[in-house]
Amino acid sequence: MPDSFNYVHESNIKTKIQGNYHGVGNQLSDFLENNYYSMRRAIDSIDFTSPMVSSFREENGQETTVVRDCFIQAARIFNQYFQDLAETSSRLNISSQSKFESTYYEEISTYLFRDLPEVQTGKLSFYNKGIYAGLKIDSDYHISTIKKDVDFCIGKKVNLTISGQNSLELILPVIAVEVKTYLDATMFGEIKSSSKSIRSASPNSRTYVLLGYTNIADEHIIAARQDATITEMYALRKNEGSPIDALVLQMYFDDIRDAIESISADDTVITPGRLLFPSKQ
Repeated sequence: MPDSFNYVHESNIKTKIQGNYHGVGNQLSDFLENNYYSMRRAIDSIDFTSPMVSSFREENGQETTVVRDCFIQAARIFNQYFQDLAETSSRLNISSQSKFESTYYEEISTYLFRDLPEVQTGKLSFYNKGIYAGLKIDSDYHISTIKKDVDFCIGKKVNLTISGQNSLELILPVIAVEVKTYLDATMFGEIKSSSKSIRSASPNSRTYVLLGYTNIADEHIIAARQDATITEMYALRKNEGSPIDALVLQMYFDDIRDAIESISADDTVITPGRLLFPSKQ
């Protein structure tokens, strides 16, 4: 069992309480105890890695899609808590710049992936600071690392020994996720640049974008399909006022779980069969 996870939203609330943000520290303390921890107990009771009963829903009145109950439950919990956040933010005049609501989007990945076997056994861990993005020679001709912060990363910490200097600690990303409440054109350009740096330094890493809703022309998204910089993007809501979609949570979880499981298959070739993507056989 890992020692700690990246509960960035909890940390954001506690920081506001400690600093008595706008004089509402006591109200935020009540919110933490009565709303946040209540939500967390509910979401912590769900194991997303366990097989569960599935439900069917209609898509466009024609197709039926299987959505596992755990993600239906999670979407219900997330949506209720986001409603609590919005109401509290409005009542206490908490600005959007304070990341009171946006940090919860970042914390969603912690809940979804905490029970992955690779995380529970300590083979992989959660990070968001100092992710490896390359090496460079500094002015003293020593090797130093290029690092990037991301919103959520599943990776492994290693030490690199270099002749004639102290070893370097690297956090090698397997999965790197940028999280946005909404996505506009400026943010999209920054995300693509960051993702390119990470994937260039760690070629077998995967980069994702998890966002609440899009605020960008469809043409930008369609053009990105021809760009290998970002592995995939997931929009949780149809628009700003819509609820989080349970099926999208499930697709996001399955995609990243499969990506992590594929690591063990990367050095395996099974014949006869599918040779480039053995994990899909």
